[in-house]
Amino acid sequence: MSVSRDDAYGAWFYESQQDGSARSAERVLPMVFDLVRPSSVVDLGCGTGSWLAAARALGVETVLGIDGDWVTDDALRIPPESFLRRDLSAPLDLDGRRFDLAMSLEAAEHLDPDRAGPLVAGLCALSDVVLFSAAIPGQTGSDHRNEQWPGYWRDHFGRWGYELVDCLRTRLWDDPEIEPWYAQNAFLYVSAERLAGDERLREAAAETGRMPLCAVHPGLLALFSKPFAPEVPAPPVRRPAPLRFTPSAR
Repeated sequence: MSVSRDDAYGAWFYESQQDGSARSAERVLPMVFDLVRPSSVVDLGCGTGSWLAAARALGVETVLGIDGDWVTDDALRIPPESFLRRDLSAPLDLDGRRFDLAMSLEAAEHLDPDRAGPLVAGLCALSDVVLFSAAIPGQTGSDHRNEQWPGYWRDHFGRWGYELVDCLRTRLWDDPEIEPWYAQNAFLYVSAERLAGDERLREAAAETGRMPLCAVHPGLLALFSKPFAPEVPAPPVRRPAPLRFTPSAR
């Protein structure tokens, strides 16, 4: 059964995620800002803007959230003038506007696979530094269409000369205040030019490889354990056929 975008991303969807998203943003962004120190941030697939609200609380002067028209003004956690309604399944054009940091968090998996390349291209066009997370295979969720392991996204960013910087997960992994999908999936992608001229980001990039690239967070595994896991019907019991003895001819 197909799910309409209004049904998949209605008010109930964002209300169910707001608190965990906001709490996670308050823990994750200070680490990112310590490296990037942005004064402008854009978020593709921002939902109600929880991550941008946290960015504003940290002193960011300019924020821009981009998401579909299923996000209503009264649900926004950022000023309505800081929000653009765009169909993320269509090409994004902001007339060459650039930001100190671009974000896309647990949004890419909601787009069809043929939109993966254009989404990454759009993020790279917006900033030299991208904070990115996307659902891995089997993570499950509402209207997931393209769950992929991190190497898939690394290769897409690599086509634009962006390097994966895996300095966040070791710091986020054991923090119970952070939703497990952010702790598991959050990476920085940084342009080669920015890395060449930024010693702090180069030091962060040197941490890449301390964890396996593909790792599943225990908090997500717990979702598949009783009492949370859906019941799996037991396979039918196959009884062995009765033995038949044939008298031997004598």
